Amino acid sequence: MSLPTKYSHWAKVLSKFLSIEIIVQGLNVLIGIWLVRALSQKEYAYYTIAIGMLSTISLMSDSGISFGMTSIGGKVWQDRFRFGQLINTAMRMRYFLAIVSIAVVSPVLIWMLARNGAPWSYTIIITLIVLVGANFQLTSGVLMTVPRLHSQIRVIQNLDLLSNLVKFFLLGIAYLTTLNAAVATATTAAAFAVYRFGLGNFAPKKIDTTASQNPEDRQEILKIIKRTAPNTVFYCFQGQITLLLLSLFGNVQNIAEIGALGRLTLVFTIISSVLGNIILPSFARCQSHRILLKRYFLILLASGLFSVFLIVLSILFPHQILWILGGKYKHLESELVLVILSAGLNFIASVMWSLNSSKAWLDGVMFQIPGTLIVQVLGIMFLNLSTLHGVILFSMCPLVQSFILNSFMSYRGLQEKAIQESSENAV
Repeated sequence: MSLPTKYSHWAKVLSKFLSIEIIVQGLNVLIGIWLVRALSQKEYAYYTIAIGMLSTISLMSDSGISFGMTSIGGKVWQDRFRFGQLINTAMRMRYFLAIVSIAVVSPVLIWMLARNGAPWSYTIIITLIVLVGANFQLTSGVLMTVPRLHSQIRVIQNLDLLSNLVKFFLLGIAYLTTLNAAVATATTAAAFAVYRFGLGNFAPKKIDTTASQNPEDRQEILKIIKRTAPNTVFYCFQGQITLLLLSLFGNVQNIAEIGALGRLTLVFTIISSVLGNIILPSFARCQSHRILLKRYFLILLASGLFSVFLIVLSILFPHQILWILGGKYKHLESELVLVILSAGLNFIASVMWSLNSSKAWLDGVMFQIPGTLIVQVLGIMFLNLSTLHGVILFSMCPLVQSFILNSFMSYRGLQEKAIQESSENAV
């Protein structure tokens, strides 16, 4: 494929993807802003806690399984039987980890809701809804590998669009009747259910759903889990540390404010979708050192430019941006800039981590936890954690070591690939 033809191909793929993705993510942002405006600050704080813990269960129940699936699947995705073995093996492993995750996260969710004033009956209802949503989300996480590695982007987008439309429709009904944190969380769970059933209908077309589990796949995934699980568990805690600190030292209004500001960072999901559905599968399948190196730096450059653009917008137009959230949040100008800055830097670090994980370049990952603890101890010494401003700055501390460690793992992975390629050429 010639250079102009190659870029023309990618331009067509991205244009088709973005045409629908903008609608999907626009609808997602609209739903998020709608909830910020419609719910009281107390109810929105409960909703923020529920969705945060739902994400934590999903991450803990993965603990590297998706990375193992991408790494192995990049080699066997064309073999219907082998791909089916991989999916079934990963599904069983994820259910086991889900049980452990639920046992750990549920008490924390109950405590956080009760700590911020939710009645016990209301707390139990929200917790049960979160667990239902987690069931659909964790199985979707496994089945999602099938359309991704088959580059069935339209299938993914159609499911994204359908699930968001269902959520929007249900929220509309709730808005006219009763809309609170429990109902809002239930609409999210319903959207996950729609997505899961859609993937369940698609997957049998590409894999052998009756294929037995593969011991070799299991061992390979277990190796990745052993390397990444401690890091994943730690970062699940890190991901919710803002809510935990605000529950301990702040108040329910602070939780609502950080949740509302977080809705403005959803714009990063557009690029994340392109990365996860188009770029990463292609990166995982690539076996050439020269092409890997080129793609790696191009992806980072695009991610960096996008982040800088959004950060500059937040600095130049804070009042206009905060108007979107409504009058309850118009006083958060400085916090807005910090949240967008944090989201932008975190996005770049996440891109580096995703690229490394897709190729299982994880040498040195054991240094991530101690590195994070060191910078956070420094943060505790110099930051005021009783304010929203201080908590946001504290949440940015781990990004320092994340950039350093991910750069090291990328260098090692690319270096090993170059050595391997040279050895194969010599033979």
